[in-house]
Amino acid sequence: MINYGHHGETRARFDAVLDELQQGMVDLGSLITENLRRAGEAMRHGRLELIGDVRAADREIDRRYLALERRTFETIARQQPVARDLRFLIAATRVLYEQERSGDLVVNCVNMLERLEGFPEQPGMQALLSRTVDTAAGLFAMSVDALATMDEGAGPRLDEADDELDILVSRMYTEIGADAATIGLETAIVMSRVARFLERIGDHAVNIAENVTYIVTSQFPDATRITPSDQA
Repeated sequence: MINYGHHGETRARFDAVLDELQQGMVDLGSLITENLRRAGEAMRHGRLELIGDVRAADREIDRRYLALERRTFETIARQQPVARDLRFLIAATRVLYEQERSGDLVVNCVNMLERLEGFPEQPGMQALLSRTVDTAAGLFAMSVDALATMDEGAGPRLDEADDELDILVSRMYTEIGADAATIGLETAIVMSRVARFLERIGDHAVNIAENVTYIVTSQFPDATRITPSDQA
């Protein structure tokens, strides 16, 4: 009689590692979402004292990212996975990249806040900034939910939801241009950069969701949509 017990135990240990990596990415994404909301609070209310908290949180995000990335590559090297397991691990390296870059973009936003020692108090601009931050944070939270549930429809859904963020960013550019003479050139440039950072966070959220769709279905919703690099 053949005993398959050892193989079953090996598979169970491997599944536990994959579950650990998945939960790690979910927890990391939740930390980034929380930090984005913290940065939003700082930006919309001029709470400069929160800048240090945002940076401290990002140091923990970076620590977790490096540990998860190392664990992912070690698992690929040691287990030599195939099929969906391999897709999961390859996609995990991409997801972790998207998360780490998003964390950096959050810090970039508060760096801009510190540079100006507070953003302009024009009501129209403040309202748009607030909505844009909330929308970007909502998108990123959706990407975390997609990771937690391995939702195969997440990619197309977030891509569609990202249209709202793109519209808000475009409106921010228009508002900044209209107020440029009042707020000054440097402030206009800084606010434009903040809008761009928030737009990129939304793009990273979409990319994460599209990688989830790839894990489940072996197909990207739209291969041209994945953006493997950006400059923060």
